[in-house]
Amino acid sequence: MALPKVILISNDVVPGMAMPVAAPGLRVYGLGEGLRAHGFRVLTVVAHGPVDSQWKGTVPPPTPRDTVVLKESEMADFVAAEAPAVVVVTNSNQWDNLRTEPGVRYVVDLFAPKMLELSFHEDHAHRAEALDRLRQRKLRAFQGADAFIVNGAKKVPYFLAWLLQAGRDVGSTPLEPVFMCVPSHFRDREPGRPEVRLAVAGYLQGWSLPGPWLDRVVSRLDPPRVTLQVALPVHWGQPGRELGREKMRALFDRPGVRVHDAMRFTAFQEFMSTIDVAIDLFAHTLEREYAVVTRSVVALACGVPVIHPSLTEVSPLVEHYDAGWLVDPEDPAALDAVLDEVIGRPEVVAAKAANARRLWQEVIDPAVAVQPLARIVERLGSE
Repeated sequence: MALPKVILISNDVVPGMAMPVAAPGLRVYGLGEGLRAHGFRVLTVVAHGPVDSQWKGTVPPPTPRDTVVLKESEMADFVAAEAPAVVVVTNSNQWDNLRTEPGVRYVVDLFAPKMLELSFHEDHAHRAEALDRLRQRKLRAFQGADAFIVNGAKKVPYFLAWLLQAGRDVGSTPLEPVFMCVPSHFRDREPGRPEVRLAVAGYLQGWSLPGPWLDRVVSRLDPPRVTLQVALPVHWGQPGRELGREKMRALFDRPGVRVHDAMRFTAFQEFMSTIDVAIDLFAHTLEREYAVVTRSVVALACGVPVIHPSLTEVSPLVEHYDAGWLVDPEDPAALDAVLDEVIGRPEVVAAKAANARRLWQEVIDPAVAVQPLARIVERLGSE
């Protein structure tokens, strides 16, 4: 029996569109690469809204293979024309732009705890209204989908509670963890290079901002031997929000710090592959507790060990594979000890970098990560 066609619905631009990408687009990209590795034909639909917000060209942006940009109002007709198919919808953003069709089965990708994200970054005056709208849309998605995947096992109880709210039978509704996945981009360290290149890289988000730990990192720089590469653009969805950048500008002007603008994904992976250690620290919130932190996943996929808190979905993997250091960002002595090791023991950094590659091979490789989704898609396509 032929494998079913898969349509991925993306809320954001994906790699290959000549624009910087964020976590939702990388999620869809990784799922697509993994499903193709298992022999599925995959079509990707990118919502027009985010493209219109970012693309400044006078002609339409390029698109990678089997990818189309559609207005949200066109999605349902496109899916109907491509039936039979299994449609994977990342988060619930586009759920109300789809409809029940003969030969179409729906998988909702529970990528992020969006209610918690809203709780920690939405303006107070609009938070209650925004949360209510999101809750109602999520419940419609939970009531209508045929199966679910979850970005990380830690969030399974969180989403089981949503299934119960939606009146679903948690014993018979398919729900499988599918971890965040991206292709690798490894580069061997140049022989004899004495410089230790640290990096803080990823979109600034209202729920994940650099804290006093960044001052401590900058104070340890010793150019040209120890340097810090900073890539912290504001996401397109948060226009005009300074998000603490004013406070950080003084740090960015210090010797040994180089600041980078937003990059396309291929350029970002190339940049990350030249880094020795990625620093991804932030204060505790309930949202961060459930997060599969994309910037750390991308760093690991580039063979770069990470300095990371102990509270996220990525933390147990870093610890299990010894692919970095887990540290409380509010513990200066602990952070100093980690920085001492990073700066003074290159053999430890090299060992952890090798472990990061092994972590990618066994967990983050799209062909490995999507195996539960591949089984769900094959089962839905045969019913």
